[in-house]
Amino acid sequence: MRETGNDGARPQVRLNVLGGLAATVEGRPVDLGGLRQRSLLAALVAAFPREVSADRLLEQVWHDAAEPSVSSLHFGVSKLRDRLEPDRRRGAASVIVRKGARYQLDLPANAIDAHRFAAQLEIAESACAAGDSEAGLSAYESALAEWRGAPYADVADADFVRPEIARLTALELRARKALVELRLGMGRVEAALADADALISAHPLDERVWELAALARYRAGQQSEALAALRDIRRLLDTELGLEPGVRLRELETAILRHDESLLRGPATLAAVIAPASAPACPMPVPRTQFIGRATELDDVAGALHTARLVTLVGTGGVGKTRLAVEACRRLPRARTEAEPGPWWVDLAPVESDALVAATVAAALQVRGASTPDRLADIVATRECLLLLDNCEHVLDGVADVAHTLLARCPGVRILATSREPLAVDGERVLEIPPLDEATAIDLFAARAAGVIEGWALDDRVREPVRRICADLDGIPLAVELAAAQLRMLSEQQIADGLADRFTLLAGGARTAPPRQRRLADTIDWSYRLLDPDEARLLRDIAVFAGSFDIDAAAAVHGAATPMAVLQPLTGLVRRSLLRVQPASSPRRYRMLQSIREFALAHCESDELERVRAAHRRCVLERSRAVADHLRDARSAQLMDALSADVAEHRSAIVSAFGAGEPEYVLRLAAALHWFWYRRGLIEEGIAAITGALAVTEPPWHGVDAATLSHALGGLGGLHYLSGDPRQGAAATGRATQVAVEAGDLDTAAWMRSWTTYMGAMVDPAPEAVAAAASAVAGARLDGRPWQLAEALMIEGMILRFANRPDAARAALREAVAVAERCGHRWSGASASWTLARCALEAGEDAEARTALRTMQTALELDGDVTSWLVMVQSAAALAAHSGRAADGARLLGAVRALGGRIGFLPEVMDPVDAAREAAAVRSALPATEFEAGLTAGASMTRAEVNDLVSAIGAEPASGAGRELSSR
Repeated sequence: MRETGNDGARPQVRLNVLGGLAATVEGRPVDLGGLRQRSLLAALVAAFPREVSADRLLEQVWHDAAEPSVSSLHFGVSKLRDRLEPDRRRGAASVIVRKGARYQLDLPANAIDAHRFAAQLEIAESACAAGDSEAGLSAYESALAEWRGAPYADVADADFVRPEIARLTALELRARKALVELRLGMGRVEAALADADALISAHPLDERVWELAALARYRAGQQSEALAALRDIRRLLDTELGLEPGVRLRELETAILRHDESLLRGPATLAAVIAPASAPACPMPVPRTQFIGRATELDDVAGALHTARLVTLVGTGGVGKTRLAVEACRRLPRARTEAEPGPWWVDLAPVESDALVAATVAAALQVRGASTPDRLADIVATRECLLLLDNCEHVLDGVADVAHTLLARCPGVRILATSREPLAVDGERVLEIPPLDEATAIDLFAARAAGVIEGWALDDRVREPVRRICADLDGIPLAVELAAAQLRMLSEQQIADGLADRFTLLAGGARTAPPRQRRLADTIDWSYRLLDPDEARLLRDIAVFAGSFDIDAAAAVHGAATPMAVLQPLTGLVRRSLLRVQPASSPRRYRMLQSIREFALAHCESDELERVRAAHRRCVLERSRAVADHLRDARSAQLMDALSADVAEHRSAIVSAFGAGEPEYVLRLAAALHWFWYRRGLIEEGIAAITGALAVTEPPWHGVDAATLSHALGGLGGLHYLSGDPRQGAAATGRATQVAVEAGDLDTAAWMRSWTTYMGAMVDPAPEAVAAAASAVAGARLDGRPWQLAEALMIEGMILRFANRPDAARAALREAVAVAERCGHRWSGASASWTLARCALEAGEDAEARTALRTMQTALELDGDVTSWLVMVQSAAALAAHSGRAADGARLLGAVRALGGRIGFLPEVMDPVDAAREAAAVRSALPATEFEAGLTAGASMTRAEVNDLVSAIGAEPASGAGRELSSR
């Protein structure tokens, strides 16, 4: 917490670090004490205006202490405050403030000489850029007037000040060079020459300093001295570094020898004076195709480069990291001068050894003799440039060494890297580059296709196969471009169909592309060959997952003893961009791109693939069974969501089981999942799985126990009911009852008997159905679980309503709601409330109908239910019509038909009597044109919008509210 106070004006404190650490208070010098306190003040100044943590201060200042303690820091801060503010009263505001466990100097920026220096330098550069040489000259002189000597001179051995010393020293050199250039451009040759000579003494190996000195001598009429200076630097470079002078020095020497008149005049920018026609151009690859999309990523890269000196773009092979990096560099603002060309592109793909990275970077920078990171840093220490280090993943150690050394010793160097994994260097900002979204991928395909086929256009004839191509290729730009290249030989539909064998199809890259980018398989293989054996095996194992998975599932298919046993290789796959982490998932889930998945599966031996698929089936079944018994209690919402995340795995396991000749596995899985399928609307696939397994699994059911079989049959009955076939549903639940009775499973038998009674009553509402329903309730009370009793009571209430016994029906339904609330089975309470709402509407009791509707909506939303939620919306439409809001009712019917049509479930099909009557009530309350308009409007509503409208209908009515909403 910041220490504050307000006892009079604070004294004027000034701090100096240029030329050594010093302080004044009200203009009087202050004794800062010993080295420890001077180091503490230096640490605070170096961090200014940011805060610095107590732990960091202890590490920086008390690094040599055996056991540095916070009390030592508190004492040091207290002593420093006493020296800087000797007259400060206790509790008054201090120049050193504490915010929790962090400290900060509370001073204006102009109270520190280093900040005044940097501010004046920025003013000078801005003035020169605007063409105001006099203002720029004055500001440069003001900036350099602050420079009294080496920064932090008396604490320079401390590690924490070295980056700041390097930064300030580079700024000073930049300012002095700029001042020489500016004076030369303004014709003030004598002053420029004196400054240039001083620079040579301070920086004898800086080639640009010698350029300035030689040019100043030539303009002063000293041609021979200028040539002598160039000979001196040639000799010095050869002796000290074993280097030849750079191109610019050689060109200047040639120009002086031929008495080039342009050397006697011209602007202060040296690059425009010396051989402007041959000045090196920006050595970046020039794109030959249009850049598509990526506006957000371009902004992210630009923002990251503005705040960080090392930015690494990571992503899977072919995702477009290089193209994005090049485009980002092309769009960067141009430098203030042409003195340092760039950005510089360094392609590391051909480099085969970490030891060659430094030499490769040096060659790209046109620097000779720098074969180590240290020598490279010596030579470029004063440069200001941006390096694009491209394709780093196979020489990460070498790149990390170069990056660390350059960033630590060359404050003007920034690095943008592309890699399939981060460099893991301090200060690195990592940006993960995702695949293209579907719309942008289609745009990319269209742009490349137009270059392959003259007049090609994305019309309705080809739009769907192109969409399939881009979706199947996960939006990977390289894959999309390779697919588009096949249009010379294949149609769009043929390409879409041919992606089943994508690695054969996508092999037509340009001859000029790097070898790893000519075929999709080569791009993935580039990453695969970098894996260690554990990572490669895990990649092949987890490729069995059809969708996303968590670390528990990964461990299960890998055969690991614990989830943590696969953490290290899993981390390696994520780091190398072969696996993506799904953001905000908890527990964390991972997903593999389809092309990588197929590559990994293709590298599995047949026995390995058989083993992994069997392990996957076991994993899916165990995870499904673990939650099956809790899908009707208070935990249902969370567990339904967990099962939803694994739907792709359920489907994959079923296909795998049929392929392996294990239909009994499908029945076991169906016994666990049928209620999930019922609630989330996976009706047709549930029916197909169970009927398919039953068709090839004959008595004695090949090891399928009676409990499993009865649950699978009962699930089949419920799914048939939802599909609008209660007769088949009753047959399935009847078989389930028989199997349960034969196995002595009385609670399941009682539960199935109630459902058989209900579906039978829908087909043939016989009088004996009431007695049968009562008998099922009695059986559930005796042998069933609470949730089974809740369902039996709900069904009894529904059948009593069919029998026109509303009072008895309401009694049974209210008990069903009460039992459901006690055991947490929200669905049965919601379904009972649904029938209560219908009873209330039939009795003209709108308030009770609204209450029941609200109860149902709340319960179903908590569980994320789909099918019963659609039924609830259908009933809400009838309530709307009954309440004078028929237009809203039509919108709800339109939403039900649109949303239900997507999953193959419609309330009017499941319940052709009551649901059809509800729809008719809405239709009869509106003119035909208004009814159709409402249906159309509702078809575009989202679930959230539907819920808002249902809530409004279920709320207590306000005067005129119904008419007002209906008119919108």
